[in-house]
Amino acid sequence: MKVQPEVHTGTLAEKPIPAGHIAYRPDVDGLRAIAVLSVLAFHAFPNGLRGGFTGVDIFFVISGYLISKVILTTIANGTFSIADFYSRRIRRIFPALILVLLACLVFGWQFMLADNLSALAKHAFGGAGFVSNFVLWHEAGYFDAASNSKLLLHLWSLGIEEQFYLIWPLLLWAAWRVRLPLMPVIVVTGIASFIVNLATVHHDATAAFYSPASRAWELMVGGALAHWTSPQGAHERSVLARVMASIGLRRELTREAWFGESLAIVGLMAIAYGLLRIDDHRPFPGSWALLPTLGSACLIAAGPRTWLARHVLASRPMVAVGLISYPLYLWHWPLLVAARTVHPEGPSAAVIASMLLIAAVLAWATYRFIERPMRSGSRNPAKVALLACCMLAVAGISATIWAKNGVASRYPEIVQRATEYDLNGWRAAMRHKRCFMELGQDASQFAPECVDAGNQPLWVLWGDSGAAAMYAGLRSIANEAGTIRLAQFTSSQCPPMMGFDSSGNRACTANNKWILEKIASLRPAVVILSAMWGQYDKSSLPATIAALKARGVGRIIVLGPVPTWSDTPSRITFNLWREDPLHRVPPAHLNYAKYGLGQADYRPGTFDQRTQTADAVLAKVAHDTGADFVAITPHMCDASGCLMRESDSSGTPFYLDIMHLTPAGSVFVAHTFRAEIGLPGKAGQR
Repeated sequence: MKVQPEVHTGTLAEKPIPAGHIAYRPDVDGLRAIAVLSVLAFHAFPNGLRGGFTGVDIFFVISGYLISKVILTTIANGTFSIADFYSRRIRRIFPALILVLLACLVFGWQFMLADNLSALAKHAFGGAGFVSNFVLWHEAGYFDAASNSKLLLHLWSLGIEEQFYLIWPLLLWAAWRVRLPLMPVIVVTGIASFIVNLATVHHDATAAFYSPASRAWELMVGGALAHWTSPQGAHERSVLARVMASIGLRRELTREAWFGESLAIVGLMAIAYGLLRIDDHRPFPGSWALLPTLGSACLIAAGPRTWLARHVLASRPMVAVGLISYPLYLWHWPLLVAARTVHPEGPSAAVIASMLLIAAVLAWATYRFIERPMRSGSRNPAKVALLACCMLAVAGISATIWAKNGVASRYPEIVQRATEYDLNGWRAAMRHKRCFMELGQDASQFAPECVDAGNQPLWVLWGDSGAAAMYAGLRSIANEAGTIRLAQFTSSQCPPMMGFDSSGNRACTANNKWILEKIASLRPAVVILSAMWGQYDKSSLPATIAALKARGVGRIIVLGPVPTWSDTPSRITFNLWREDPLHRVPPAHLNYAKYGLGQADYRPGTFDQRTQTADAVLAKVAHDTGADFVAITPHMCDASGCLMRESDSSGTPFYLDIMHLTPAGSVFVAHTFRAEIGLPGKAGQR
């Protein structure tokens, strides 16, 4: 038997334990419970515990502490083995992860469109390879699928931990073999990572969030604590004792019970303050991550015999949650996303609570019947080989589905066409990042091609991404007319209204000011104002029209919003086909009273997103200011509903998502109102 130090009320207590093992700390499982419950609360009710996502940072500290503790203990005992270490990690991590990945793929096959299933398969492949953080890092963007629709979004943190497990044991072992002092290695690695974190969080927040280089310091905090309480940390402890003696403090100070109690309280307060004060609007991780990170370190360092550890963290309910925290973390997010997929209008609190309850039951069952049997006993090569083969099989299945673009052949050809998602083609049609300014761009980046050359009368399109989507249609009818030139000035989340303060686009106000002055210099014959009007306060629109008139614009056209949906028309169509007992193809007109955004669930006193309300407001503004109003909704809707594709026999989709027209949809719509704006077509055309 070897003698292994154990943290005890901020002290080092000697306790004999088997070689190759570390003393069990029920209070650490209680800390795991705080971490996972915080994450669950944030994901289920994001407006409740706004800093709940920092529970992941608590997990990082715990992982850094426990893994470093195991490595240092086995090194000290002379029992360290790379093969044994990775065998234990595989038996710990793989069983629950394999089950969750397979469950998500089955769900996606049954309920997801091809593009969504393809994305899920890519994420499952990244999860099986523990590189989810890199996959998600390179997906981030305004028109990327919303985070709450990604079943495996939460695996980014598992990717960072597994990358740590892959590199850190080898680094520590190599440093020990060449007799480098281990604490400086840990501290230097942690400081370097923290500097990367601070250097990137303000100018590339996505990189700071997902990169292991900017997250490693959190694991290093746990690693430093593990080293301090290990046999290898004896030198550092003696140095501290001498420093304390030199300033008149007793070296036994840290052994005093009150010291550990105080450290525990400080740690809990730091975590609690972070949960309450940190939110997704603050740069994170950055320096704010110090709160959950150092708070967790304080709670672990305080030891298992403080009042807080014994009566709260080590209590039976907290330990029970901590023991299933890993499968609970894996299960909860896919279930919440599945609920949002089935209830696109937003699941009720009761539905969300039921999903959390199901997650808890699945987590317990996974832990009891899958995880524990796989982890029990000594290293078993057969178990490890089986788990490795299963994970490779999951990766292979995921790669195949991804390579086949979600296997759209699962449903009929017309449904395949009606549910296509061509983001690249859509971006090309809207002249993305050239005449449509994405978030992070400003008006100085509008390309020369945004204004047609020539001497014909100029028409200017000004608006947000909805206006940019309309450009393809305006381009089509302008080319057919052959009598006008077009200019396009569109910005993301930025409607054509002076002084509009967009919470999503900081450059909006400056962009609109630039566009207004550009219009004054271009002296166009017509300005078309277009936007997803139902999403905005339109009170500054009259002043904008007046400003255009003051700058010599003779005609101003306010283009109404297109019908907007509570879920993407493609997914509505797919679900209607899937749920129909005879699998009949749904009609081109979808029930707008049922599926229109803000239609069925509108309540007086809430923000009104209905297109008919926006049309009424815009018509009045146009009448009062002398502008022309052109409504789009009457051209796309009738008593049976609103078009999501051209006809019952055509599968060509009109919508990219819930509100942006595809190029085909834009061209169709533009031809319906071309006569209203003064661009009649050729004979036989709309």
